[in-house]
Amino acid sequence: MAGQFRVSLRRLNDAASRWDAAKSERERSERAAREGKLDKIDTAERIAKHANRLRAQALREVSAMDAAERVVLPEGVQELIACDVVRKSDIKASFVERVIGSTEDFLSAEFLDLGSHASRAVARVATRMDGSLYYGTGFMVSPSLLITNEHVLEQAEWAEFSVAEFDYQRDRAGARKTVRRFRLEPDRLFLNDKDLDYALVAVAPVAEDGSPLAEHGFCPLVGLEGKILVTHPVNIVQHPQGRLKEVVIRENALSALPKAPNDRFAHYRADTEPGSSGSPVFNDRWEVVALHHSAVPDRNANGDILTKAGQVWTDNMPVSDIKWVGNEGIRISRIISHLKLRQGLGGEAGELLSGLLSRAESEEMGPVRPIEVEKPHAAAAVPIAMPALRGSATITIPLTISVSVGEAGGELVARPGPLFEEVRPEPDYGSRPGYRRDFLDIELPLPRVVDPRHGRVALADDGENELRYHHYSVVMNADRRLAYLSAVNYDAEAPFAQERGTDSWFLDPRLDDGEQADNAFYKHNPLDRGHLTRRVDAGWGYSEAEARKANDDTFHWTNCAPQHEVFNQSRKSQPKDLRLWGELENHVTHQARDGLKRLSVFNGPVFGADDRVHRGLLIPSAFWKVVAYHTRSGGLGAVGFVLHQSDLIDNLAAERFDVGRFDVRQVRIGRIEELTGIDFGPLRNVDPMAVAELGEVFARERRSDRPLKGPGDILF
Repeated sequence: MAGQFRVSLRRLNDAASRWDAAKSERERSERAAREGKLDKIDTAERIAKHANRLRAQALREVSAMDAAERVVLPEGVQELIACDVVRKSDIKASFVERVIGSTEDFLSAEFLDLGSHASRAVARVATRMDGSLYYGTGFMVSPSLLITNEHVLEQAEWAEFSVAEFDYQRDRAGARKTVRRFRLEPDRLFLNDKDLDYALVAVAPVAEDGSPLAEHGFCPLVGLEGKILVTHPVNIVQHPQGRLKEVVIRENALSALPKAPNDRFAHYRADTEPGSSGSPVFNDRWEVVALHHSAVPDRNANGDILTKAGQVWTDNMPVSDIKWVGNEGIRISRIISHLKLRQGLGGEAGELLSGLLSRAESEEMGPVRPIEVEKPHAAAAVPIAMPALRGSATITIPLTISVSVGEAGGELVARPGPLFEEVRPEPDYGSRPGYRRDFLDIELPLPRVVDPRHGRVALADDGENELRYHHYSVVMNADRRLAYLSAVNYDAEAPFAQERGTDSWFLDPRLDDGEQADNAFYKHNPLDRGHLTRRVDAGWGYSEAEARKANDDTFHWTNCAPQHEVFNQSRKSQPKDLRLWGELENHVTHQARDGLKRLSVFNGPVFGADDRVHRGLLIPSAFWKVVAYHTRSGGLGAVGFVLHQSDLIDNLAAERFDVGRFDVRQVRIGRIEELTGIDFGPLRNVDPMAVAELGEVFARERRSDRPLKGPGDILF
């Protein structure tokens, strides 16, 4: 049976009245923006506060740059950070455009990355009462607290029968993600207020399937003003009508921040629907500026609500018939001010509230990223019983943000996470055989670093320089904190294969932590963690357990190298030259499956004296690959390749990555030795490029590389 609810016409008409009262402010700001009078889009006081907030964030980011990076800063950014403080008297149209606009662009380099993190903190709130499910939206505002609207959770008792459903959305491939359901725990903390239409509640630290809440991060509530200006874009993450998560990006703008007595509200134009109650409204740095609570209906001169057809709407008509003209949210600065008045709580509730308020004056912008937590083993499906609320209850909600009502069901079932998400390297490192020299039935030694000009070779705690894993070995450059080389044996005839994984990577306990680059160098920028030895090359076995161990072993930081994020984009969106690199890798693997059967593959970065510095780590501008195989005649053969990404990372300093040109070439193994200081032993003499070079000597021409347009161009 469908649940019952009443439309709160009073709340609806109040929102419309406030929208009408702010009409002159709205029109004045919109006119100023059209005419280029950017100093008039908002008050001079608020523009100055906004500029000073941008300055603080820009200073924080610039302080992490080296001298060379600071030289290329935009002039507007340099001018802003050179100011002691921006005052109201400084606000001129040219200043807003040249200085504030330039700094906003500078700080927007991580827009999509930050937005992805912010979105993870947003959940669908599901409440079972009277045999029905009611849906709203909420989001984490501290490690333990979620905020939504008061009309979603009017009472602590309602929260007891509610869950927060995270990841109710599709992944990049369009498939449904596994929903993580966390119980609300109002006995730990529950605060709400009808006038400000907010409800703050504690959330269980672990989901019913064992997933940790920390994986979803949170969006701090900052009470300082100046986070956004009128006419600037807003972004909303929501579950409209209880549907899968949707993100409305930059199609909307803040239209007014009404004056007293309505200064607790923010008005904006955005595409929202019922069920969006409690959604976060973000600025372009993904700071929460408002708690969405109501859409605004169109009305005639008599104050009647109008339909899309221009008729008077009556309460026996569907909600979907109403014509909406805007939206209203509660300003976060006003919610913070109200929460500060409630700080007298004792026990755990007081600690939780103090933790939230400790960030209220922060100048740091954006969401707090999810914490990477090692995934637990998948559990069996766990039913979450949600008994009906005792007695009867009538839910009064604003029509504009009405909580969607679903069909009554028996139980919500928390599905276990898919097994491919579990990555667990086994703890006994002494049992790993590593790279096998006799794998090709010909003794092929592990390549040796004979010229350590690019950094000293790292030694494990046993004094060895070879770090052995399942099916592969790594030799590390201790100074560069990246691998000199990663060597893997690939068996195409193995009956079992694994290629699973998450974002969880692991330090190798046999090395000092300072000799291996961890996630500090990869997070919050377009540098991806690229496998040197690929999972598909190592993740084979003659038992499922062997394949799983080998696959999981590839997730050590020692096997990782910084690659631009487009390496991991879909083939369709990758540059042609980068698609070619993947095609070459796959082509060699297919050759093994079609007849070569076994390969030994060596991978590594090309270190250079002029490599770019990023967060103290030198970023390689190229990568090499050498493949050894049995020839059809039974002998040994080998081919080498180099992929250059220097054009792509030329503008790394500003963290504004544009897809440059990838240069893929088949390269003489002897030339790779010259570039890397690595001795490949017998492989240099069985390289077809070296054989071809003998004929070129008499023509007084030597070619150490061969441009490639496709796998068919490889010289075997």
